[in-house]
Amino acid sequence: MSEGDSVSVPQIAVALILVGMLLSGPVGGVELVGDRPSLDDGTASVTVVEPTAETIQVTEGRFGTNVSYVRIPDLIIDVTRVDGQPRVLYQVTIPELNIRMQNDKLVRSTGRLRVPISDHTVSKGTALDGTEAHLVVRVQSYAGGQVVMNRTVEVRRG
Repeated sequence: MSEGDSVSVPQIAVALILVGMLLSGPVGGVELVGDRPSLDDGTASVTVVEPTAETIQVTEGRFGTNVSYVRIPDLIIDVTRVDGQPRVLYQVTIPELNIRMQNDKLVRSTGRLRVPISDHTVSKGTALDGTEAHLVVRVQSYAGGQVVMNRTVEVRRG
């Protein structure tokens, strides 16, 4: 092979990417990524186990940080009946702190289900007097939705 016939590193990289795309596509017969379950028509009967507290706690950061953490409790539900494949949606909104967080999970079977939401940081000196959080839990599908919990709780330093 002469100097003009050599294959460059970028050409090899492009060739490897193309081979990977062919293998992962419908023609290659090899599935590199599994199917992600999707929302469907359906319903579920659920009971909220947690959160039950009347407050959401804000705790001080450690090690000299200048932040506090809004500790958002995980949603824990008991599913007693499920038809189809609905999802449960957990939303926490604290307008005074400009916080709107949510998470959802597909409901596939009966039993206990946990839907976590990460803690949220705020400045250490943020005033909390009169601050409220709105917690909403919905069971949703393409066929419609049902609100399972809609409550307002106080946000305060713990």
